[in-house]
Amino acid sequence: MKLLLTGVTGQLGTAIAELAPERGAQVVPLVRRARSGKVPFARVFPSLAGAAVTGDIRDPLLGLPDKDISELADTVDAVVNLAGDTNWAGFGRDLYAANVMGARNGYELVRELQKRSGRRILYTYASSIFVAGGALGRIAEGPLSPDRHRTAYEHSKWLAERELDLLHKPGDPDVLIARVAALLGDSRTGRTLKRNSLYLLAERWDDLPGRMLPVMRGARVDVLPRDMAAGALLDAIAGMLRAGPRAEPVFTHICAGDEAPSLRGLLETARALSPLKFGKWVRTVPASADQILWLSNNAERFLALSPAWRNSMIGLRYIGLDRVMERGRLAQLADGPLPAPGTELLARLLFDLPASVRPTAPSDSGLSRFLA
Repeated sequence: MKLLLTGVTGQLGTAIAELAPERGAQVVPLVRRARSGKVPFARVFPSLAGAAVTGDIRDPLLGLPDKDISELADTVDAVVNLAGDTNWAGFGRDLYAANVMGARNGYELVRELQKRSGRRILYTYASSIFVAGGALGRIAEGPLSPDRHRTAYEHSKWLAERELDLLHKPGDPDVLIARVAALLGDSRTGRTLKRNSLYLLAERWDDLPGRMLPVMRGARVDVLPRDMAAGALLDAIAGMLRAGPRAEPVFTHICAGDEAPSLRGLLETARALSPLKFGKWVRTVPASADQILWLSNNAERFLALSPAWRNSMIGLRYIGLDRVMERGRLAQLADGPLPAPGTELLARLLFDLPASVRPTAPSDSGLSRFLA
């Protein structure tokens, strides 16, 4: 399959570009025009530079010229829109322009591509599992209701999903809305492009007020290494292309789901792996969902918080709520096992813990080495 990919320089986009050749997929990256102070795309991704097209998700039809649209109509099988504003403490205006209008502009482009080519072309939009807002329990792979607990970022992603749901008409391109979990570094190398607020919480371990972490008793940490998320998303896209046309947009969760470890289990695993890493231990304090949601969204009203600290406070809700993201539809789409990162792997990635070294006995130059 051939994919027009936005957001190729991001955490998930980079992982997809690296994994695509192994999966038999070709990537056509959509990149913004060169800006002063930014490393040129060709220097970062020399292998993709020749296939790149120039555009912007904030512009109609993603800012692509008519010539490029005609060429893409004959070749691409799907448009995968990963680009957007992922600042959990961002401004509503910026989040709306990138996440809501970006989703709509990408869909309008796919409509135009399908119209010109006469072929079935898929539109995939990367949303977030955090559109669940303050919902608890099992979260279904389907449209979600309004929720007063959503942050500006979560609300912009929810509005984007609603926009695509309302735009879709019979005969229109198929739509896959993939709600992606928070991402950690590569499961093999640990390399990460961005340290999101879960990393920031880990970095501020010794500075948490009162040495307390308010959480629900059954709280889970639903995160994925970025390469695992990329593999699951490519599997879901391939599954959509294999299946027949869909009357409605398809929602799926790219996450750990039932395999997500409990917060307490993750913390205890980290401490067991590297006891000396943590100068002081943080105590988890039982709290209600309303308390966690209120604290994560209102702390800046009482404290002068930097943007990084605001992101960290919002991150409390992503590790403190008791809920499970369902993955039944992902299982139907994916041709293979679902992501199941181990607790030890996640602990090592989140807290930058060194890989375990298997102990070896010193060599023995004496005759004892010949004894059974």
